[in-house]
Amino acid sequence: MTTKAELAERLLRRFKGVPNFLLTDADELVDDAMQVHGFASSSNVPESDTNLILLYAQAEGAWQIALATAHYFSYQDGEESVDKSNISEQYRKLAQDIRGQYEVEKARKSGSSFFVMKRIDRS
Repeated sequence: MTTKAELAERLLRRFKGVPNFLLTDADELVDDAMQVHGFASSSNVPESDTNLILLYAQAEGAWQIALATAHYFSYQDGEESVDKSNISEQYRKLAQDIRGQYEVEKARKSGSSFFVMKRIDRS
């Protein structure tokens, strides 16, 4: 059994390179993920559900960062240029990748899955 605090610490380690991502952020994401999966925030999570909770929280965290950085921009002033416009897109792609991993883990745990393949003639 894993406590909420242990899950938050593990999530914080996964986001260690993200500026301004604090333990309180990790705690809120884990709390939300636990509630979505039917666990009270005061309860412990079985080891079999730990990865599922962490993947969900990690994907939600990446989505939140993508939303928070969506206003970033690029500018050029003479020889100086700054381009932060792609940061949100990269976090959005990361969130989609993690969500895919979450769906695979969820399907493995439940024993059923459903995927819609992309049409090859359309992108």
